[in-house]
Amino acid sequence: MQQITEEEKPPGLTPLFRARNIERALKMNRVFFKFEGASITGTQKDRISSLHVRRAIELGYDTIAVATCGNYGASVSYFASAYRINSVVATPSFYTNARSDEIYGNGAKIIQKNMKYEDLVEYMKDKSRDENWYDCSPGSVNSIIDLLGYESIANEIVQQLGHAPAYVAAPVGNGTTLAGIYSGFMKLYLKGITSSVPRFIAASTSLGNPVVYSWKHGFRKIQELEPSVIVETETNEPLVSFRAMDGQKALNAIYDSRGVAIGVNDPEMIKFSKMIENQQSIEVLPASASALSAAYKNLSNRNYGGEVVVVLTGRGH
Repeated sequence: MQQITEEEKPPGLTPLFRARNIERALKMNRVFFKFEGASITGTQKDRISSLHVRRAIELGYDTIAVATCGNYGASVSYFASAYRINSVVATPSFYTNARSDEIYGNGAKIIQKNMKYEDLVEYMKDKSRDENWYDCSPGSVNSIIDLLGYESIANEIVQQLGHAPAYVAAPVGNGTTLAGIYSGFMKLYLKGITSSVPRFIAASTSLGNPVVYSWKHGFRKIQELEPSVIVETETNEPLVSFRAMDGQKALNAIYDSRGVAIGVNDPEMIKFSKMIENQQSIEVLPASASALSAAYKNLSNRNYGGEVVVVLTGRGH
């Protein structure tokens, strides 16, 4: 297992580049990719899991715990191993993208439960309290770190692009990543570092996500869905949910930025992930490619000014 050294750069500092081949293929103007797949474990989760592990150590914990559908568990277990503390990773037993071999290889204890993800998060909150584990699951008592971690994406976009783009498109599951990026842009704007805040394009599955549902139906308060109405598939697992832990923050960001929330079906996600690989030679999970699909749906028939930055949150496996 590779260990982190003092000289190693911190998580983040991922590339931003203009996707000219995608522009030509989709007939869109000035599309940039912020490729979080270039991070250590291939996901934006590295930005927050590293912070959580360090905080757990500072607070005197010897074990960090998380409920995950896969990527977050791989990231937490990696940094736990690197900083030499224990990790416990819980996944729904029926999930297919759990990265279990990688998590196990990082030395984590794996708990599998026949529960929906949202229920598993609640289970791990209780379990962590009983076992005196540091809980870094979404919506936990430690989750303020998540927004702070994802604010760094906004900081990097402005540093790399030179200004705030007109639009930012990002996938939405729990809504945490989008909410954090928006918070970062708002802080830059209020400090006078940028002259504007991007409009946000939230992308999620059309088969059940509270952020998309609430925005499409004009609700200002996030709506929890009936578990029976969502349809989980191998493709949409990172996005589908009946309860979005940071859904209200994401919904506020969409409304406040005059943005949109768009549902993308599985064939579209797969199509756009293959397009990204063929046109730009990078691999991303179909769920991540939903952001490009949503940007295309929202902007392809518009003569929009400025850039659209598409945040690609994980590489393919």
